[in-house]
Amino acid sequence: MKYEIIKVNNHPIFSSIQDEGRYAFEQFGVPNSGAGDKLSYRIGNLLLGNVFNSASIEILYGNTDFEFLNSTQICITGADMNPKINGIPVKMWEIINISKGDKLILSSSFKNLRAYLSIKNGIELSNILNSKSTHSIFDLGGMRLSAGDIIYSSFINNESTIKEINFLKKIPNHFEGEKVFFATKGPEFDLLSDKSKIDIEDKKFKLSNRMSRTGALIEGNKLEVKNGTSDIISDGVSKGTIQLPKDGNMYILLEDSQRIGGYARILNLESSSLWAFTQLKPGDEFKIVITTIEDAQKRLKELNSIFLSNNIYSEKLFAEENIYVDGNIMNVKIFGESKEYIYINNIPLKIDF
Repeated sequence: MKYEIIKVNNHPIFSSIQDEGRYAFEQFGVPNSGAGDKLSYRIGNLLLGNVFNSASIEILYGNTDFEFLNSTQICITGADMNPKINGIPVKMWEIINISKGDKLILSSSFKNLRAYLSIKNGIELSNILNSKSTHSIFDLGGMRLSAGDIIYSSFINNESTIKEINFLKKIPNHFEGEKVFFATKGPEFDLLSDKSKIDIEDKKFKLSNRMSRTGALIEGNKLEVKNGTSDIISDGVSKGTIQLPKDGNMYILLEDSQRIGGYARILNLESSSLWAFTQLKPGDEFKIVITTIEDAQKRLKELNSIFLSNNIYSEKLFAEENIYVDGNIMNVKIFGESKEYIYINNIPLKIDF
């Protein structure tokens, strides 16, 4: 049974329902969508004891006015948008008890772009292609919030199941300090001139005003290719792909981007850096460091292991087995009373039988 939880009282600049994203349909041209900053999104659900892939509200730029129609618990993570409940400032990254009739206002953020409002037990919404995520352009799944919208949850429970939040201090803070992002070489990296290959790591770049959930234009030092053209025969791309159009300014594909493109794919932003990149605002400067696929995978596994070792999914372990696939050892764990969660090398997946 679903319950009314939130009424939207204004027209946010851009707020939408997002979860982990829409996967296994890329071959049909379907974008992934999903939360941009998955680190912040996941922590919000972790603190509330929600199951993996619970939907949250992603808020870009702030300017939201929410009214709670029933009691619940919430957690606000990501960009600090000076949240206030009934006019009183509240802390982020903590569980907040909500009473019926409370009003939550989020204003703009001085720095960083996206905040996440997670609700106890998640958001009740129909799945489209196995996801509740909203695509920002196509009419595909989820919900882009506007005045008068009602948001539902599956049931009401004011008691959190989280044991502790000490793990937070172990997670790299991607909101402070110099912005440095790791990227692997793309298929057309060697089309770049020798000077441009050096400039990628030596120069600073800046996020332009041309940005959305589909992608972002990167300004600064222009890059050059050896043969004078960066056009390629259209080929597959994904979120995190950094293309080089004819003008020499890099363009990075984000959550709602297309699955095919005709510009040179010179770099691929690694997953953990991509999450941090989505928090940049226009004008923010950053540096790029080229890394290997092996090191990128290692950083992502280390980040996932921090979550898993701190009870982000505190389900009952049902079975564990090491199996051999093409000469490699894979650790497989099955959790949950109904055996509905599987972890492969500490990467969680929800499964339905």
